[in-house]
Amino acid sequence: MPMVTQESALKFAQHWVESWNSHDLENILSHYSDDFEMTTLFIVSIMNEPSGTLRGKDKVGSYWSNALKKIP
Repeated sequence: MPMVTQESALKFAQHWVESWNSHDLENILSHYSDDFEMTTLFIVSIMNEPSGTLRGKDKVGSYWSNALKKIP
C-alpha cells in the first residue's frame, strides 16, 4: 500500500467534501469497499433496520440516498 502524503491526503479530503456537497452518491461510495458496514441509530428510523447496521455499498447507498434527499 502506498504511503499517504500530505498532498494525497489533501486531495482525498477535497474529493470527499466535493462529493458530499454535490450529493454525488457514486463518488461518495467510491471511497468505500463493497463490503463495508455502517452503524448508526438513524438507520433504525430511516431504513427500518432494528440493528442499526447496514452491510455493503448497495444498502448503505440506499440509506445515504434517502438521507441526502432530506438535506438540501
